[in-house]
Amino acid sequence: MSRTGKIFFLSSVAIAITAIFPFTVKAQPTESKHVIVAPPCLIKNINTDYKILSSTKQLVLIETDAAGVQQLMATKHQHKSLCGGFMDVTQDWHMSNTKIRSSGKEAKSFLLNYETPHASIAQNQKAYSIQYSQQVNQLLTQINPQNMWNNLTQLTNTFQNRNANTDYGLQAANWIKAQVETMASETGHDDVTIYTVATGKYKQPSVVAKVGNGTGPGIVIGGHMDTIVFGSNTQPGADDDGSGTVTVLETARTVLFSGLHFKKPIYFIWYAAEEQGMIGSYNVVADFKSKNIPVEAVIQFDLTGFAYQNEPTMWLMDDYVNANLTSFLEQLITTYVKQPVKHSRCGYACSDHARWYNKGYATALPAEAAYENSNPSIHSTSDTMEKLSLNHMTDYAKLAVAFAVEMAEPVEKK
Repeated sequence: MSRTGKIFFLSSVAIAITAIFPFTVKAQPTESKHVIVAPPCLIKNINTDYKILSSTKQLVLIETDAAGVQQLMATKHQHKSLCGGFMDVTQDWHMSNTKIRSSGKEAKSFLLNYETPHASIAQNQKAYSIQYSQQVNQLLTQINPQNMWNNLTQLTNTFQNRNANTDYGLQAANWIKAQVETMASETGHDDVTIYTVATGKYKQPSVVAKVGNGTGPGIVIGGHMDTIVFGSNTQPGADDDGSGTVTVLETARTVLFSGLHFKKPIYFIWYAAEEQGMIGSYNVVADFKSKNIPVEAVIQFDLTGFAYQNEPTMWLMDDYVNANLTSFLEQLITTYVKQPVKHSRCGYACSDHARWYNKGYATALPAEAAYENSNPSIHSTSDTMEKLSLNHMTDYAKLAVAFAVEMAEPVEKK
């Protein structure tokens, strides 16, 4: 999740100039370049070398090095004011043709692809309704909060960090994959496929577990498993995003042990390298698209454990999401979780759902608190379990289970 500095807009003069002539800020040659899309309010706070390739009022396209990416990661969590995160678009940039990379006009066209969704799916007007109360209520009683706490203890104590470019990050991904494999084996499922999706140069892959062989469009339930590494290599990441990781893991366990079968497959996904600009989810979405896997809806669990002032209120983000799907989440919370619901915003590219949204999929993002009241300890060595509420985290697991059942639609096994 993103916590950034003041909203800042490039001047109209700068926008006009950079649209035609990319310019350099303290530019120096580097061996490894990253191409980044971010809001101006985030870019203005970095002081490392970068080159502006294009810009609009909402977004800036820059080229920088690894140090610049590290500074972006640090900067986006330094302030409370709403701004957003960033996307690493290096792979798309290098797959584009030479004309795009050398022309300011074509670079602007490239940038605009990240300002609005590629298709109308994200703005669909599909109406969702509650239909499977009996099955949902049955599964809600099977959620085991202690499992979540035990899994979170394992994640935060066993791995010094879960950074995507460390051996610990790779080990964490392997541990998650092994947990799901064990669940599938214990329940005798023959309709579970578990695989990994490589994350470019990073050691940590994303983990995908497909449950069911239904022919309908899939339902995606995800969270990111990685952490940052700043200064100290010890980054427990209990809330960011250990809480979301175990929320998704317990949802998968509950579904697998339920004995239910579904019309649509459910994809449980633990993304790698979210902190580095959502590179894991970029590769996952690309993998889905290359395989022509249809997806109806995507929900992201990024921060589910911190209850601001111990309030049970559940929050839903309203920007870069599908309005109808978000309204349906509010129905699910009111009906099944029975907690108050409020709405907030988190800015551009604040979590992995943004990658799906950008490609035109319907997405939703529940969150632990209002944006400005999120856990102040994230991205530090103090992001530890004692600051979290197991009851709050369990409420988000209930939402995830209700979402899975209602969206995937239970059917009799053939």
